[in-house]
Amino acid sequence: MATMTDPVTDLDSIDATWLTSALAEAGVADGASVAAVEAKSIGTGQVGENVRFTLTWSEDRPDLPGSVVGKFPSTSEVSLAAAEATETYVREVGFYRDLQAEVDIPTPHVFRIEEDLATNRFLLLMEDIRPAEQGDQLGGCDLAQAELAVDAAAGLHASTWARSTELAELSWLELPSADAAVQWFELYRALFGGFVERYADQLTDDQIGVGRWIGEHLPPLWEAAQSVPLCLAHHDFRLDNMLFGVGEGAPPLTVVDWQTARLGSGPADVAYFVGAGLLADDRRSHEQTLVNRYTEGLVRRGVTVDHDTIDLGYRVGATSGYIMAVIASQMVEQTDRGDIMFVAMASRHTQQILDLDVAPLVGGTDGP
Repeated sequence: MATMTDPVTDLDSIDATWLTSALAEAGVADGASVAAVEAKSIGTGQVGENVRFTLTWSEDRPDLPGSVVGKFPSTSEVSLAAAEATETYVREVGFYRDLQAEVDIPTPHVFRIEEDLATNRFLLLMEDIRPAEQGDQLGGCDLAQAELAVDAAAGLHASTWARSTELAELSWLELPSADAAVQWFELYRALFGGFVERYADQLTDDQIGVGRWIGEHLPPLWEAAQSVPLCLAHHDFRLDNMLFGVGEGAPPLTVVDWQTARLGSGPADVAYFVGAGLLADDRRSHEQTLVNRYTEGLVRRGVTVDHDTIDLGYRVGATSGYIMAVIASQMVEQTDRGDIMFVAMASRHTQQILDLDVAPLVGGTDGP
């Protein structure tokens, strides 16, 4: 992987000559050159711009990639400001540069990183995972896909379980602190009114009530989450950030979009995925089996942990999807699909929170 700093290549400057040079530096071109390139935007991300570059090579060789993917900053000023405020690009670049090779989770190979994060600019040139389909956050997934995701989560979390002090030495990672948590509490509460105003006609009173209850109980929820050993967590572990192989040669699952990676609760990643990724009836049927599968995956990889600890982290973590729906919906550029997705997240996680009876975990007698 070639890592470069200033200057960062703009999308409009990427042509056949640049790609030939970049791939040669990464050990891919092997004497061949890119004769022509076609660029097309892909994905549904709201904080980054993903572009597939379809390549025509000077030589017809099966070992040369037919396409690569470039990831760039968002073209939306609103999303750019949100990315800077939350260090979104810092985290994604940091993950691929510093930790990708250490964690046991399928991710795209990165050929080149360019970064000038002082100006909120970066470029990731990555392997194009094909043939594969992006997960559908709105439609949900089946049990087989859910098992792939849970197994991937176990691999990621086990690789970094209880290594938080060591990992926090990286400049883009930090240990969770009460002061930082308070800032998130204040942000959620400040944005909740706008969330309700925007989606009032699409959410029930119960769903809004759950969001209000979360805002009133964020400190004890955070404290309960600290009882689970820290690890590197994805924190946006959902179907839209997963590619499922659909043909020969593609890995069964690849996890992308590491813009929210930070130290936190592993079981919360799983609750976030299961709560929004499975429709309610499927979730109720398979939830406990998936949680047990995750726990057993950790233990099989050498983590010492019991089911009660994972259960607590999972149940408290069910609130994380609702929290993300509130904060993200108000900080990134508004889109039609985004609105549908945020409403779906809030409604599905509301039912998950109620089904899991989260309130007693934080001393709640006035639960939602």
